[in-house]
Amino acid sequence: MKKIQIGLFLIIVCFQWSLAQNLNIEQEVIELSKDKWQWMAEKNIDKLATLFHDKSKFVHMSGTWNKDRELEIIKTGSIWYKQADVHDVVVEIFDNTAVLWNRITLVAHVRGNDVSNEFTVTEIYKKGKDSWKLLDLTFSKVRDTHKIAPSIAPDNEIIELSKQKWQWMADKKVDILADLFHEQAKFVHMGGTWGKDRELDIIRSGGIHYKKADIHEVSVEIIGDMATVWNRITLLAEVGGNEVTNPFMVTEVYLKQDNKWKLTNMSFTKLIN
Repeated sequence: MKKIQIGLFLIIVCFQWSLAQNLNIEQEVIELSKDKWQWMAEKNIDKLATLFHDKSKFVHMSGTWNKDRELEIIKTGSIWYKQADVHDVVVEIFDNTAVLWNRITLVAHVRGNDVSNEFTVTEIYKKGKDSWKLLDLTFSKVRDTHKIAPSIAPDNEIIELSKQKWQWMADKKVDILADLFHEQAKFVHMGGTWGKDRELDIIRSGGIHYKKADIHEVSVEIIGDMATVWNRITLLAEVGGNEVTNPFMVTEVYLKQDNKWKLTNMSFTKLIN
């Protein structure tokens, strides 16, 4: 009996320690994201250059670009991120990868004018040897269609998987999608942000019927066991009994587990032609 009690005690202690570790990591990432907004407001290029991964991408209203251009834009004040009021934050930890979703009101100085916009911002971080690195910063509200900055080495396997996913969504193949979607996956839509179960239920019930996705451009970055895919698409969907066509920039994040890719994030950014 004593051995059983000791075993149960050790299991509880280990569980509590693991939970505390995850909470500490989540808080660390939340604080880092908060610091990042401050550094962007202060145009602190040195700290941002250290934070941004060399292969990072930044999806904005007027374009998608890489680390060097983002730093130059901040340095010159082409876009001055004056103040980001953060309303909601959600973090999911996948091994050494963290995905953070911010709902913010951003005051920025652009072309001599102060503008205020609400965004859902998706941030992707990967833990390196010594620190977290920002891999992707995607703003949900955009105004122009644009080309994606070219990748160094696109991965055909991920491109094909992403392409198949659109077909599975069109065909409402919920069983295959359930296997593809990570248990902690998040889906950022125009109407809200939710998890795996709700997304599958929406597809199954036809709440949103993804009838056809015409893919115009694809860009992929593979960093360790994580892949980020940027798709520029025209999506034909049936919503509430009506067919609608919208151009989107879709950011997809995949994590490799047991030699299989799992979709951990799918963010829709509506584009206006």
